[in-house]
Amino acid sequence: MVKKKSKIPTFRTDQEERQFWNTHSFEEFPDELEELDVMIQPTRTEQIALRLTKRDLDTLQAYAKQRGVGYTTLARSIVEQWVMRLRHKRGSSRSSRSSRAA
Repeated sequence: MVKKKSKIPTFRTDQEERQFWNTHSFEEFPDELEELDVMIQPTRTEQIALRLTKRDLDTLQAYAKQRGVGYTTLARSIVEQWVMRLRHKRGSSRSSRSSRAA
């Protein structure tokens, strides 16, 4: 079976991808999309302040620039991913403790 070449380009940065989707609709590519199991999160309402060393902030800003995102967006994404892993890890350890107690 020969796989068709995608009409959706490969993007080098998030910014490049955003620009593409600002001028295109996913409906233009019905045969190239797949359904995803996505959990929609509630609106973020809480704020925190972080103090970082200048070196850490410079590193965060440089990496965010490479990825085409804002550094605060990147920092939030990193924290959210860490919290999600922590929740998953705690959930796994609780379920294994529960099964041992039974």
